[in-house]
Amino acid sequence: MKKILLLPLLSLYLSVTAQTGGSAVRYPATGDVVISEIMADPTPSRGLPEREYLEIFNRTGDSLATGGIMLIAGPDTAFLSTGWIEPGGRIILCSTGSRSDLLPYGRVMAVKSFPSLNDSGELIALRDPGGSLIHAVSYSPEFLGDGPRSGGGWSAELIDPANPFHEPFAWSPSSDVSGGTPGKANSTVTTVSDDRCPRMIAAWPAAPDTLAVLFDETVMLAGASPWLVEGRPTLIASSGDPADRTALVPLGERLAAGRLITVSLPTDITDYAGNAPCVTAFKTGLPDEPLPGEILFNELMPDPAEGQSEYIELYNNSGKVFDLSRLYLAGGSKAQATAITGKHRQLLPDGYLALVSGSIEFREIFPCGEEEALFRADCLPAMPNDGGSLILYDQSLNIIDRMNYNLSMHMPFLSGTKGVALEKVSPSLPSEVTGNWRSASEACNWGSPGAPNSALIEQPVEEAGLTLSSGRISPDGDGFEDMLLVSLFPGGEENIITVTAFNDRGYPVRRLAGRVAAGAGTILAWDGLSDQGARLPAGLYVILAESYNSNGGSGRWKKVCAVLYR
Repeated sequence: MKKILLLPLLSLYLSVTAQTGGSAVRYPATGDVVISEIMADPTPSRGLPEREYLEIFNRTGDSLATGGIMLIAGPDTAFLSTGWIEPGGRIILCSTGSRSDLLPYGRVMAVKSFPSLNDSGELIALRDPGGSLIHAVSYSPEFLGDGPRSGGGWSAELIDPANPFHEPFAWSPSSDVSGGTPGKANSTVTTVSDDRCPRMIAAWPAAPDTLAVLFDETVMLAGASPWLVEGRPTLIASSGDPADRTALVPLGERLAAGRLITVSLPTDITDYAGNAPCVTAFKTGLPDEPLPGEILFNELMPDPAEGQSEYIELYNNSGKVFDLSRLYLAGGSKAQATAITGKHRQLLPDGYLALVSGSIEFREIFPCGEEEALFRADCLPAMPNDGGSLILYDQSLNIIDRMNYNLSMHMPFLSGTKGVALEKVSPSLPSEVTGNWRSASEACNWGSPGAPNSALIEQPVEEAGLTLSSGRISPDGDGFEDMLLVSLFPGGEENIITVTAFNDRGYPVRRLAGRVAAGAGTILAWDGLSDQGARLPAGLYVILAESYNSNGGSGRWKKVCAVLYR
């Protein structure tokens, strides 16, 4: 899994200058010198010394200076010593204590305070003495795969130096019997074309008048045109992290609370391979704190098909902007609440966002899904296949939403529920209304992550008395009129209601509510099934609603609907 780390801004690095003695020096431009091999976990040895190292490679035909180049690994920064890297040359970077062990393998540059490499993954970058990016890579165990070379003693090699920012696809475990190829050509060299658009992960206010925009890969910010905010150009954006994955966009004015702005990307901003970003414009605003019911669970995939990922979809049931980094999830009231993410991903008004535990490559799996509304969370609660609980908290651990799910919420005529998501029929109804959940439609391949639900029914207007969302229901699982919403608002407060469906012979077939405290009123969902969970025959049915309250008020209403099958 790719791991992206946001680091402090670059002011620490920009004050560094090279000591060149006044001579003309050419430092590497972006992509000229690349990190071509990473040995983060040298134990147990496959033949090489048990020493961590990095290898850098000069892709150009010129000799390039190294003195003062910053080597950044996670929170640590070191500096390369004065020297040159010849055309097509390789240098092994290591600690001073590892120099003698690695000398037999090629040219070695011992780096004072060489950072310890995190074998669980971290950002590694090279920047010139003026702060400009040379190369960066978010190293992770994914570079080594999950096969026989996933353990210690194997290096990760850049197999396509022409696409040095195309990770993790341009990286592979070394196939050399010794475990790596320090100082010489990598064991595998091939072409891995990069036609993937840079994906915007998050946008948030870094300051009242500055916007931060995070991408999933390095973007070429130097020389790009100004961004546009509400059609007006900003000042030139700058880098907000050592890998140039975060653009800091000066807005020219402070963001106003409760106001969304539209931000357009420059047409000339691309990744290193020249691919334009996946989105060209987006909306953002100042985040607010959610109240109970303003963010709701809307879709769950607790039992994904083979090769797919679990996901939890949230719906913003308000006109506010919320920040996911301020939210926590738990698998029940007695389970530990964990932060969804450390990134400032926003959930916009009336928006959907699917939180994914693994791969987010859902484009071909769910044709009704929205890829830009998928987000890889740092941690998701365990979701047992046969049922469980979920609770959403704010940062003060106040409950925003909660729900219980089980297999009985699926359509009973399904042959199996593996790979089938549970969706709300009406997103704005409380998540604890069990009848508002059903199986996703087969037409959407059983899920619609990040998009309006395949079983979506427009909520009836809260009119006085009894209202139905439609005059018919077709519970056949095709995603069209599979559910019926029943709205009952008797008038007054503290109402006790009973709602029952009767067949055309006058027999009760489904009790939707029995002496339920409904306050001013409520909305119920009927899936066209009987109390025993069986399909009802096609025909006409009467929905009878009764109510009374503590003030002596009472009422009785009925509506007719048809159960139809294609």
